[in-house]
Parts: sequence; structure tokens; C-alpha cells
Amino acid sequence: MSQDFAAFIDESSAQRGPAHQEYLICAALIPAPRIEDARARMSDLLRPGQRKLHWTDESSKSKLRIVETIAGIEPLSVVVSHLSERMKRTERFRRKCLEQIYYYLADEQVWDLTLECRTPAQDKKDRAHIVALQNQWLSKRMRITHLRGGDEPLLAIADAVLGAINAHHRGEGEYWKVLKNVVVDHLESPAAP
Repeated sequence: MSQDFAAFIDESSAQRGPAHQEYLICAALIPAPRIEDARARMSDLLRPGQRKLHWTDESSKSKLRIVETIAGIEPLSVVVSHLSERMKRTERFRRKCLEQIYYYLADEQVWDLTLECRTPAQDKKDRAHIVALQNQWLSKRMRITHLRGGDEPLLAIADAVLGAINAHHRGEGEYWKVLKNVVVDHLESPAAP
């Protein structure tokens, strides 16, 4: 990429039929000079007293406003997914999807990554994971930061892209129609061991 980008990353897991689930990770890439404007536009979508946008908590009308705003921001979004049989534990799928996102972003020379916080123990595992990859072949220039969704409005972009994909799988395609042009790549993860 010819300019500096920052990536804002979120995850989702959804049922795909009675026996399968899909684990998805989305990285929304924003050019550095447009970050503040994009952040302000996403913050403007919050209702009075609302701390953060979260796809599953929004009404249909609000979801449409969110996807229209995102389409206007025009982030470059990359999605990595892993389809498997249904199971409760998805950490290995997360690692495989994140690994593929990291490779992709390194190839594009995107080094500044923000992931939404989970628990302190899970965030620590994310940091250990990227350090292990950096000890193998991933550039040490890549840095991850964990922030709460309420502290970083741009994380809502990845959340909404994944929400629109999941809604599309349930037959609610109106959100995906608005967002499909901001997804520049949708990759499948390699089989998780």
C-alpha cells in the first residue's frame, strides 16, 4: 500500500446450519490521515448515553445507518474465516484466523493493529501469539494494542462488517449489499490443528 494504514480488528462466531459454525475475524484498514475523521463519524452514530456500537444490540434502522456511514468512510476490510463443526472452544480458530490476518497485513506493510479487548488472560494470549510468530518470521514492526470498543469507535467497523455477513447468511441481505464493496478480501483459514 502506498500510504500508512492502521487496522482495527474484531471477531465473530456464528452458526451455519445445524451442524457447523464459522469463526470470522475482520480487519478494517483506515488510512492514517483519515483516522480522526472516521473516528468522529463513527462516534456520531452513538445515541445519548450509549458507550459503544455493537451490531447485535442495534435496531434494523440503526444497523442501516451504521453500514451507510461505513460505506461512506470506505475502509478496506479483510475477513478471514474458518468453518468447522459446532464446538464451544474456538481459540485455535482465532489463532489461525489472526495468523492469516497478520500475514496479509505484513504483506501490505500495515503495522499498527488494534484488537478489541476480551479478558486480561485472553489478551495476554494474543500478545504471546504474536510474539511467537515474530520469533519465527513475522516482522517485529507489527504491534497490537487491545482497547475496549467504547474507547475506540473504529472497532465498530469490523464488528458491523461481520454482523452484515452473518445477517446475510440468515437471509437479511440489505446490510451486506451496502458493505460488500468495502471488503477487499475474504480468505479462508487453513485447517486448524
